[in-house]
Amino acid sequence: MGTQEYGGVSKKCTKACNRCRLMKRFDQVISLTRVSYLRELERRSQTFANSGLTPNSEQPQVGSGSYGDVDGAASLSRGPNPPLAPTSPLTSPGAGHEGVDEEPPYGGGQTPSASGSGFRQNPLVDYDLTFAKAAGKFWYMGPSSSWSFCRRVFAFIGQRIPEANSPPDPWNFDGVVFAMHWVPLPKDECPDVSNLPPLDYALFLYNMAKFYLGGHLMFLIDEGSCRNWYAQYLLILAFGKAFASTSNSQHGPAGHQYALRAMRLLPNMSIPNSDAMLGVPALALAAVYLQSVDMRVAAYQLIGQALRICIIEGVHRYMPEDEVGSEHSRRSNTIFWVVYILDREFSALLGAPSSIRDEDITAKPIKQWDNSVEALNMALHVRLSRLRAEIMNTVYGVGQSREGSLITNTQSVLRSLAKILEDMNGLLDGHSQTSVNKASRAALRLILGHHHCVILSTRPLVMCALNIQLDRRQRRDCHDISLSPPVASLIQTCVDSAQVILRTLRILGEEDLLEGFLPFQIEDAFSSAFILHLIHFIMPSLLPESDNYWRSDARYTFEKMVSKGSVVAPMRLQELEQLERTLSSLPVQNTPPLGALNADVRVDAPDYSDAAMHEGSVDDAAGWDFFVSDCLGGLSSRDMRDLADQLDMDRVDSVQ
Repeated sequence: MGTQEYGGVSKKCTKACNRCRLMKRFDQVISLTRVSYLRELERRSQTFANSGLTPNSEQPQVGSGSYGDVDGAASLSRGPNPPLAPTSPLTSPGAGHEGVDEEPPYGGGQTPSASGSGFRQNPLVDYDLTFAKAAGKFWYMGPSSSWSFCRRVFAFIGQRIPEANSPPDPWNFDGVVFAMHWVPLPKDECPDVSNLPPLDYALFLYNMAKFYLGGHLMFLIDEGSCRNWYAQYLLILAFGKAFASTSNSQHGPAGHQYALRAMRLLPNMSIPNSDAMLGVPALALAAVYLQSVDMRVAAYQLIGQALRICIIEGVHRYMPEDEVGSEHSRRSNTIFWVVYILDREFSALLGAPSSIRDEDITAKPIKQWDNSVEALNMALHVRLSRLRAEIMNTVYGVGQSREGSLITNTQSVLRSLAKILEDMNGLLDGHSQTSVNKASRAALRLILGHHHCVILSTRPLVMCALNIQLDRRQRRDCHDISLSPPVASLIQTCVDSAQVILRTLRILGEEDLLEGFLPFQIEDAFSSAFILHLIHFIMPSLLPESDNYWRSDARYTFEKMVSKGSVVAPMRLQELEQLERTLSSLPVQNTPPLGALNADVRVDAPDYSDAAMHEGSVDDAAGWDFFVSDCLGGLSSRDMRDLADQLDMDRVDSVQ
């Protein structure tokens, strides 16, 4: 029976968590692996004694391919790991896309799993499937991008198992679902102020936008009387109209005409401006709007422009109040941190490196200005943004120094996540009766962002496991893969966070509070559902059929977003359905599992019937109480630290 500890007091649970059961089942693997490791040390010592070699000489490494072994024991790589094949173009998994190359994905070389690299390095970083050729050009597959991850998986499956006849990739390129084109308004020309809503309706749209944007994004709104303020006003009308409407016109989302007028008023970097900082909030709001309509590249460019204005104006540095004035210092500082948060988030969504190093920032932390709940909430968002940069620089980092360090880097991220989770709990528990209780929009954005970081940091491990699984299918190996305890536990952590995200979004949907227009919850839902489908295919024991509510949660969430007028949700739903069809088309393993460590890999066609949807619905009695107890998931900050420590203990046995 599992236990949980709080403040040194041990308390028994009524039911052991999946991670505890999983680690218990893998005890025999740990024992066998450690024996193998000790025997290998003895063998190597004897080799050194007989040949006169030193321990630093190039010799076989221990456990480099242990994750793919059927019996779970550590295998030995006879000689150093061969390098991965050079980067080669990503191609479509099936016909039907003109201009898509038919070249093999590995250029004739070995795949990471075939070469024995196992889980030692991130397969999403510059080793294979990095560039896709489609629609007459090459597309860079950003390593942390969910859009790129979807493309990689489709191509990977189609190339490794061509007989599966998987459907062609829908691609869904940037700016396809909706495109905006505008000509900047000359500086000496007056903006168009006609055809604006009456005051009472404008106030309604403003309050609607204020509710859904919430939190730190509302710090961008400044009640001024300049051209840039008018651009902000038009964008707020566009957001409010999109949130209030449940349908779109044939020309685009509701309110897009206001957004288009605002885009013409955005600052032009080629024209000198005596106070460029006044245009930064409008640029940031415009970037959020473009991200919401799946114009990801344009959104990234606009938020980058906003950040560069901040750097040019020096607001990333500490601005002494006695020199620049208290109000200017405070306002500039707040705007910088909001832009910083958005830039880090959009960079990770696109798979781009961070635009500014944290070491170069000396701006005053927002909570030093005041100790309000809003400031503390924003400070946690800043820390999550820094963690995203840490994930990009370590888990998704490049260079020889990153080779063989995937587990170590993931371990470091877990420790950082544990500390942030501990402080999140402190903030939310300490203000449970205020505006930031766990059911508030400000708190939910923090909670969902934390879970998304878990998925982002563990997604490379899932890709490694998929690589091994497809390699076995390709060789007609009917045995299920066995994962070492550290890797299995990390993937279980990913499962937990993904399921919590989908259940949280479903409850919000049943309360009619989903963000149907903003990009954040759509990204959370898509990345969670996509990774769960893959894990169910790779290791179904982590997602038993008895706990299969995540399918209906995902379906309900996306259908709710579509009904609320989202222009992006239909594409993401199409890609999920494509993944389901692709996995269902793969050969089914009919042989029984080998022992307790293996499970028969079976991908059943998803059941989205009315009965299944009803079965997965949330109990009416749960309602908002879910956010009191379960929205942070089953993994506490102590659990995360314990898991990181477990990786320390098992690294020698299972990772090297």
